[in-house]
Amino acid sequence: MDPNASGGNFSQQPQPAPEPQAQVVPMGENWAPGVYPAPVAPRGRKLRWGIAGAVVLCVALVTGAGIFVLSGASGSKSLTASLAPKTTVVFLEIRTDLPGNQHAKLADFMSHFPGFKDRGQFDTALDEALNRLTGAISPDFKYTSAFKPWMEGEVSVAVTSLGHNGTDMMTRSGTASPIPAVPDVTSPIPAVPAVTSTSTAPGMVAIFALKDRPAAQTWISAEIAKVGTTTSSQDYAGSKVVTIGTGASAEAYAFTDQDLIVGTVDGVKASLDTKTMGSLADSASYQTAMGSLSGDSLARFYMDPRAIVGYYLDSYNSIIQMMGSGSSMLPSLNLSATSEPLWIVGSVSADSNQMVVNVVMPRPDGLAPAQANHVSDLAGYLPGNTVAIEDVHSIGKIVTDELAAVDKAMPGNSTVASVQSALKLVGGLDWLGDGAIVVTKQGQTFDGGIVAETTDAATASAKVALVTNLIALGGSSMGLTSRTESYKGVEITLVHSSSTAISTGGTEIGVAANGKFLVAGSGDAFIKSVIDTTQSTSLAAQSDYKAVIALTGESNAQSAYVNVPALQDQIGQAMLSISQDKWNQDYKPYFDHLGGVGFSVLDGNTVILRLIVTAK
Repeated sequence: MDPNASGGNFSQQPQPAPEPQAQVVPMGENWAPGVYPAPVAPRGRKLRWGIAGAVVLCVALVTGAGIFVLSGASGSKSLTASLAPKTTVVFLEIRTDLPGNQHAKLADFMSHFPGFKDRGQFDTALDEALNRLTGAISPDFKYTSAFKPWMEGEVSVAVTSLGHNGTDMMTRSGTASPIPAVPDVTSPIPAVPAVTSTSTAPGMVAIFALKDRPAAQTWISAEIAKVGTTTSSQDYAGSKVVTIGTGASAEAYAFTDQDLIVGTVDGVKASLDTKTMGSLADSASYQTAMGSLSGDSLARFYMDPRAIVGYYLDSYNSIIQMMGSGSSMLPSLNLSATSEPLWIVGSVSADSNQMVVNVVMPRPDGLAPAQANHVSDLAGYLPGNTVAIEDVHSIGKIVTDELAAVDKAMPGNSTVASVQSALKLVGGLDWLGDGAIVVTKQGQTFDGGIVAETTDAATASAKVALVTNLIALGGSSMGLTSRTESYKGVEITLVHSSSTAISTGGTEIGVAANGKFLVAGSGDAFIKSVIDTTQSTSLAAQSDYKAVIALTGESNAQSAYVNVPALQDQIGQAMLSISQDKWNQDYKPYFDHLGGVGFSVLDGNTVILRLIVTAK
């Protein structure tokens, strides 16, 4: 597979009471009357995280003025990672300057959509989109007047720490003590331990690379003066830290020669400490992670999953310690942060006809052995009206290997033993190959089911017979009955439940062996559509599906595809709480230019997930 074809290269590929929120509305050729970002938070609250939030909204820029969701990477050196502490847990870098080929590629991609069809007006349309987005916080925060004059073109958001989530239990004498057992009501009530919270808030900063520090200082000073908020300042690590507000809700900002740092007080100080304590840019893990990516992109992110998992494990252990004897009610967690990957990185880039998201991580030690990537032939047996599919390869081997890995990590676990016993009833899983969950659409009617590959036709028939035999032997006790019908020489078994405990609402579940494939669905309609499918009418023959899977990588361990044009009205109704008129006027014109969405997982010593969003 040529990585250049999908808009991203890899240096090493694997082998086979909420605060009011602004509403962001897509931009058309002209804005519809009355369609503007709203509402705006009160001025007294707007500065605080508004400064960071305004530019974080620039993420919407690199995904098409709010049409797509982006989390993003580029092979170039970061301008801001040197101000993220070495222990940073999550680092998101956004490039508003559209580096390298990204300006031309994004212009190509956006030219498919209303408002961006004139390539000569791309920069103007982009600035206007950003003005709408950042101006949603406040009219004072328009991108072209408030940020663009002093920004270098890179802004990052760093979670500098996850804080601490725990509680110290202290008796009145100050000695640590667990919560006592509930006393007998006839006994004197014992002294109740004092509870001292040791929780601290997470640290977070937004870091802006500067091209004009005086202009940035003038702007931020003017905004603070407009708000009328009291500030305090202190010299810290060679910079002046200005604090806004007090207590746990206080935020701060500071300038260095080349950057503006905005965030929590502890986060800003941690960023300034990087001069003496080291930064994320110095971290071997970060350097290795970024080395796995190359090529120009719109944004990139880095994550330390071991730190995140470790935080939640520590929180759980803190709860157990606090509960004392009562902790026996909680399940034990045989988990370790060291079983997580060392790092996860991701990139988002624009190509002429698609947006490309790549997520990369080293294979965690705790996982079962890697599966061999291969090209699945399931799509050639699925109906052409398939609108969504998730295809997982080598299911039998995956489940068997994962059970063995869990059994090794937790020997004697009763749940694992129960699953292994149940699998013996169906002869193990060596016979089970690729499988898919499928959704089809005929007119306005949706259907679907499951299709799984077996070793051969005889095996598939034997598994269907096993289902029938099990129902005959013990199904009556569960209210199960079955009947059979024949369609084009294929026998379909339909199972009905009369038990309210497992009722299917009167719907029968059908199962059949179609050659070497097991097919199951609600009733017989989906099964019959699979039987009717030929190579020329199959999903594999559909141009959009072929294009998306080719871009994500045909040889993979897992893939998925969604036909957005066929589902756009359902997507709009399910995801957006808006009227049909508003959907038709403000959103549908953009969805009309979307093609398919798909992803593939490429397994190996390095695991890669590649997501593609196409335009037409």
